[in-house]
Amino acid sequence: MAVRPLLVALTLLLGPTPQDEEQPQHPRCKPCGTSGLVACEDRVHKGVDLELEGNLLYCSHVADCEACGGTGRVECERCERPDAAAWLERARERRKAAKARHAELEAEVERALPGGESEHFRLIWDLESMKVGRKRLDRHELLHLFAERMEAVHARYREVLEVPETDIPDRSAMAVWWLPADHADAARRWCGGSATMGVKRMGPKPFFSVCGNRSHFADDTDLHRYLVHNAAHLLLSNHTPQQWMGQFKGGAWYDEGLASWFETDLAGGAQTWCFQEQDARGMWGGGQWRVALRKLVADDTAPSVSQVLQRDVNALEMVEQATAFSLIDYLIHRDAAKLPALGRQLKKKVAVRDALQEAYGLSPLSLEQAWRSWVLETYPKR
Repeated sequence: MAVRPLLVALTLLLGPTPQDEEQPQHPRCKPCGTSGLVACEDRVHKGVDLELEGNLLYCSHVADCEACGGTGRVECERCERPDAAAWLERARERRKAAKARHAELEAEVERALPGGESEHFRLIWDLESMKVGRKRLDRHELLHLFAERMEAVHARYREVLEVPETDIPDRSAMAVWWLPADHADAARRWCGGSATMGVKRMGPKPFFSVCGNRSHFADDTDLHRYLVHNAAHLLLSNHTPQQWMGQFKGGAWYDEGLASWFETDLAGGAQTWCFQEQDARGMWGGGQWRVALRKLVADDTAPSVSQVLQRDVNALEMVEQATAFSLIDYLIHRDAAKLPALGRQLKKKVAVRDALQEAYGLSPLSLEQAWRSWVLETYPKR
């Protein structure tokens, strides 16, 4: 389970810990590592791994502890670190605000919801257990792994596209349910739709809901890919101007192509198909789209780029979505920093040919020619 060590993750959430700010005058303390913080030993935490708590502002599994205020940490009694007390107070205040936001969701369904809030996501994780690699993780462990993975999507999105933090203003909400009925209720209540698989509300305050049990996902690998893909959709729709471009003619190739690019980049392959992601097991090209697309380009059987660029999300076929992924792949290779400007134009319903020309100096024809040459030169044959 690739969750960051507690103090590293807490630093990312709340700024430097007392340990990071350590001054020479503080005596060494073995029990707390001179951090001024130790694990809370209140009995409410029995059976809960508190080392996981670093990547969530609020976690429902530890929220009811009065001793630590849901942080999982208290001051070390052997140290004299007033900065530790100040740091804990800051952590408790942020958790208090996050807890209130989570309580809003619980109030709507009139029951407790297992989940929490990270820096950029509001999360509900209802699956009781799942095998990840060779280890079976419980609900609490899976929630923190979920948070870690979704924050990785946010970080990678900003890194690749060179996006300022302020350009994605809202936390994205994501809910993974065990029961189909719970997913159906959440999809109707928070996304305004219904589907057996995932349902999304795009734009401001985006929300995604899915039933994550074995009926839909064979294992953690399948579910991970699916969640990465949809997290990328939410981030793109929330990226200013806040708008879902996939609903527009000429916007689906960018929307689906970018989501599939991050799915491949962070989860090792693409398998999620378009329009509400109905078929999570649609393994076109065995999930290795670069190999499959190189063969199509070499055989001159790849879809027309002009055709792909004009699709809306309802009409985009699987091979066309794979082509859209590859076009995004090429544009990122050419200059990733220009991609957000192209996206902004497409969200404003600017014609694709004009948006491409303004952002990259390319026409659909010149894009196709350059893309085909690049695929043959750089994509693996197997």
